Amino acid sequence: MSRADHLCQQLTGCLVLLCVVLLSGCSSTIALHQARLQYQQGDAAAAIETLSSTEVVDAKDRLLYWLEKGLILHDSGDYENSTKELLAASRYLTQNDYLSLRDEGRALLANDWAGSYSGEYSEQLWVHSYLMMNFLITSQYDSAAVEARQALRLIDNHPEVLQSDVFTRALIGLSFEAAGQLNDSYIVNRKLSDALHKEQPESYNGIDHLLLAQAQRLGFTNDVREITQRINTAASESASHSLTKNNEAIVFISSGRIPHKVSGSIIADDYARLSFPQYYVNSVSAPRLEIHVNGASCDCHPISSDLGILVSESLNKRGVATATRTLIRAVAKEAVAEAISEKDEFAGGLARALFFALEEADTRSWQSLPRFITMLRVPLPADNDNVKIKIRDLEASQSDTQAIVVDLVESGPIISVRLP
Repeated sequence: MSRADHLCQQLTGCLVLLCVVLLSGCSSTIALHQARLQYQQGDAAAAIETLSSTEVVDAKDRLLYWLEKGLILHDSGDYENSTKELLAASRYLTQNDYLSLRDEGRALLANDWAGSYSGEYSEQLWVHSYLMMNFLITSQYDSAAVEARQALRLIDNHPEVLQSDVFTRALIGLSFEAAGQLNDSYIVNRKLSDALHKEQPESYNGIDHLLLAQAQRLGFTNDVREITQRINTAASESASHSLTKNNEAIVFISSGRIPHKVSGSIIADDYARLSFPQYYVNSVSAPRLEIHVNGASCDCHPISSDLGILVSESLNKRGVATATRTLIRAVAKEAVAEAISEKDEFAGGLARALFFALEEADTRSWQSLPRFITMLRVPLPADNDNVKIKIRDLEASQSDTQAIVVDLVESGPIISVRLP
């Protein structure tokens, strides 16, 4: 075989490898991108149709399929089918909490895109968050409590990041409460209240009156005195309300769009590039909400989480592992290129150029998530047979045309809305 034929054969092999890597997830990228775009443009039905079957995505992107479709169905009010998709995501995470040898082999000489996506720690937590919301809305309180326990375990495994998700922690407490597991609810709410008071000792955090009512029911006399003092110190004028389910509405409010993961690179030399994922998180405030119940202003106290900061911190937590894997890959690629160069210097140069082009950070993420998610416990009038709740983001618009009006007769007492 001539040198030219030998080079051609090696170059063809390199091109085949490149095509396999680039095209293996092509259909996944197209389907997911199209569905996300349709959803962002307000056509949730088209997005759901685009994600009509798991066959539209590659197996390594199956988790993203369930995450995106599950959330779009949730925001569309189809809680039953949303639950099916998110439960599939939860099972996948339980069964695939590892990187397979095949994934490792492909990622070693290509990039992290070649492996299966398993989600950031925060994304894994939000699977349980949305399942809790779905179960609460559909009055499946015991199932909500099951998800709450799984969420607690995940928070305990990654407390330095996930403890700051106050929305999910409040949701866990609500799920236990709805299931009649009052002691568990009190423990969760007490820890959350203590943490919030540690950050802002003199402020009212929206949990204390609920905590007081729970302590009174449980007979925790010392806690009752302590919590009462907290409330008095904060000078809150909020009215205390009991735990009966017919005197309040629970409203989950989503707003904004979560930042997208992007690729960063460090160029070591002409043939060496190290790529890593990152988030650029803009500094924005949670929506300033105005709530009216049958026309009367409600002094409700929101419990909100900034999902943009949380997902960025989750990525940073696994930064060492990502950097280590990137360095190992760079060494492996150079070893392969050097081995090829020993037989043919020109072919070795082609291999280095190919490896340089292939080095790209894994920027997959759950993109349909909101930037902020908020829980409101809205006290209702005694005669709540015909209650309408109006929700408006004061930062977005002063016009009532942007307000969302929810009729509790039609929706039920637990509501999930997404602000425009």
